[in-house]
Amino acid sequence: MKFVLTSVLLLFLFSFNSFAQHCNCSLEFNYVKDKIEKNYSGFKDKVNAKTEAIYHKRTQAALEQSQSITTSAHCIYLINEWLTFFKDGHIQIGRNRISKEREEAKLQERIQAMERLSLSSQELARLKNAKGIMGIYWTEDSTSRIAVVRNKTSFRDYAGVVISSKPGKWLPGQVVLSLKSSKDMLKGIMYDRYYIPTNVSLQIKRNALGTFKREGSRQSSAEPVGEATVASKSLSTKTLYIKISTFNQLNAKNIDSLFKANRSNLSKMPNLILDLRNNGGGADFAYRPITPYLYTNTFREIGADVLSTDDNIAGWAAIATTNGLPPDQKVFISGVIEKMKKGKGKLVSFSNDSNISLDSIAPYPQKVIILINKNCGSTTEEFLLLAKQSNKVTLMGEHTAGVLDYSNMRGADFSCMPYMLYWATSRSRRIDEGIAIDNVGIKPDKILKPEQDWINEAKNYVEK
Repeated sequence: MKFVLTSVLLLFLFSFNSFAQHCNCSLEFNYVKDKIEKNYSGFKDKVNAKTEAIYHKRTQAALEQSQSITTSAHCIYLINEWLTFFKDGHIQIGRNRISKEREEAKLQERIQAMERLSLSSQELARLKNAKGIMGIYWTEDSTSRIAVVRNKTSFRDYAGVVISSKPGKWLPGQVVLSLKSSKDMLKGIMYDRYYIPTNVSLQIKRNALGTFKREGSRQSSAEPVGEATVASKSLSTKTLYIKISTFNQLNAKNIDSLFKANRSNLSKMPNLILDLRNNGGGADFAYRPITPYLYTNTFREIGADVLSTDDNIAGWAAIATTNGLPPDQKVFISGVIEKMKKGKGKLVSFSNDSNISLDSIAPYPQKVIILINKNCGSTTEEFLLLAKQSNKVTLMGEHTAGVLDYSNMRGADFSCMPYMLYWATSRSRRIDEGIAIDNVGIKPDKILKPEQDWINEAKNYVEK
């Protein structure tokens, strides 16, 4: 029987839009395949004696299907489906984060390519009372209002059209969802705020499509997670609350400043709630200001190796030019690049196994609650593996993403389409020790349910 990626993909093969004349999905697919096979640090682990036949069969099926695809969005859909074979969140299609000028040009190209649909006021009025899948929905963060309408084409049953959105996200009239019915869910494409098409599966619920909530329906009573990159407040005389939404290197200075500003509170308040929900990672040096307050005994840190290829060397050289990188990190990267140049085609040492000992244990805080959820990954998980070694720390929330064992993403622009491909260049030695966490995540000590007020639960737990 002929192998297919997903049934919905077969319905995405034709479109009213055409590729830019110089683009070709088959060429782009082969470009991505070549990059991953040569540069992804987990390729030899994932494509082995047991899986090689499946991989080649899946690859051949994708290549055949690519020959009929006529839009960049559907080409990305196919490539993303193919990439699921590796089960690695550190292989991604996204924007160019290295060159601001190059990304601005690519962004405008993506915006210009967006499909638009016009909805009359009468149509919107009817949608307010619609039953079933059609209707008006709000995004999970309540920043955008979307009309889901039946709009059948050769590749979709429903379209999601922007009614309104906060500045910097989407524009009214843009089609940001293209969805096909599949059993009890809708599958297809959703664009992110940078107009990158991503593959989605939205479960059909009574008043929701996945995380999209129908307008007018009763909303969850759970407290929202704010968008501020850093924040702090005293919840009581005993408990300090600190939120860090990203360990991105551009946020490192904000984290350092926040902990300096709270130095007095941290030196006398017995409890700290550290909220890391939705923190998808960043750079390890960003969490340096936090670790002294957690330390109770020697931290064990397991090292990693990096795959030396020309593309990976170029990727590391490019990252060294980005803003916000401390001088010691530039020196470290230079050393890594030198080792890679001497060991082409091999995994070379990226970081050694180490034991981290500090001179003293901070008397306060005495107890630290760290709030975690399914969107915590990468560097955040690296931090949590250290933090959970402390006698002060309790993890509360839900399992993390499980995206860490293959990490340190580097990438390259697509050969034609206005996107960038990223892949993991390093491989943790946790894998060889049998303690890998990819696709497993880090388990909380105390599980919290989505409908609970997590901050209040943490406060009550730590104070009682």
